[in-house]
Amino acid sequence: MKKFLMLLLPLALLLCCDRPLFDKSGREGPDDPRVRPAAPDSTRGKLVVYATALVFPDAVNWRRGETSGARLVLFKDGTPVDTLDKDVQAAPEKHHFQDGHLWTNATDGFETRIACDGNLLFSYPGEEKMMGFLVADGSVHTLGQRPGGGICYRVNGQEVFSSAKAVAIGGVFTPDWDGGALCEDGGNVYYSYALPVSTETAELWEYRVMKGAEPRKMIPALSGSRLYDVRVYKDTVYRLEYRYGRLCFLKEDELRPMELPGTTHDLSLVRVDGRMRVKGFHEEGYASFMWIRDVDTLVRQFSNPHGQPIGNLFTEDGEMGVVNMDYENCVKEVYRDTTLLMQLPLETYRLQTPACARYRKGTLAVALTAEDQGGDNLLIINTKKTVLPFNGYFTGIYFE
Repeated sequence: MKKFLMLLLPLALLLCCDRPLFDKSGREGPDDPRVRPAAPDSTRGKLVVYATALVFPDAVNWRRGETSGARLVLFKDGTPVDTLDKDVQAAPEKHHFQDGHLWTNATDGFETRIACDGNLLFSYPGEEKMMGFLVADGSVHTLGQRPGGGICYRVNGQEVFSSAKAVAIGGVFTPDWDGGALCEDGGNVYYSYALPVSTETAELWEYRVMKGAEPRKMIPALSGSRLYDVRVYKDTVYRLEYRYGRLCFLKEDELRPMELPGTTHDLSLVRVDGRMRVKGFHEEGYASFMWIRDVDTLVRQFSNPHGQPIGNLFTEDGEMGVVNMDYENCVKEVYRDTTLLMQLPLETYRLQTPACARYRKGTLAVALTAEDQGGDNLLIINTKKTVLPFNGYFTGIYFE
């Protein structure tokens, strides 16, 4: 912890300098586009909404894969408060906002570097794709997938566990789980991985749930089965698994079949109001549905009668937030419960990553990227709309 604080000391000097974030300021944002970068802080008693974005010079067409001059910008309630341009790699999975700080990970094929607010914290040899990133109890936990195969779980850059043939379960873009493939429960950090098991007739997969460096649960390979999701909550392992020709919800080894429509897809486990529940989609005729449910009971559901896809649904304390899409997978409506908060022009704005929409404590925040080159980006926080005219795209929403 002492080493961690010492590494952050140079940040105090960095904060004394002004530097421009944009060539033009955002509407409903600051009058002066030059702002003083500052370490992000939370306002006590108020939920603060942060958004991250990759910003490029006006001449760069990032939609065509151009990435030169990329900067990482942090917004606080629609106002830019920090920008990084050192060792910023133009990919959404290469940065995170947690514990009040901007974290970046950069790789060059030879090493992976982790920085906090632009200051190098640690590095380790080799290239690892970040599948999980979590700051817990002052330590930085990472779960990386190696290009040649295998995973590595690290704490503050030090290898704690690795497996040469493992495939990590989950990824960084999971808005229902802040750590991506990593999750914290009861002061412990958990993750899961799959291992190939070859038989005479087929290649099967066995699964393992890890508690730090120790196995928490081993799930043997089973012919005809498929694992959709596995998570730990309140020291209990939950999983969604296709078995015996139907979807099953398992609490440890207690198996309960679920009766779901045949068109059900994109299933995942979510924590809602103190319980582990199931999120999914299905279609019936021309209508599309998204829901959160228990094994036998529907908790919340949103339907679209015209067949357009539904972007995401969140629920907490009996309330619901919904992002609704058009036929081109652009966002057209934002709802809280059944109240329409915002209606948008068709084929105009996209969710660049799933993490660009989140809901917490009655606040629905959506960071939208313009579909066309030269269009203005848009940040929605409930009924407040902030237009941000920068060349680039949003990468995530975070609450503090």
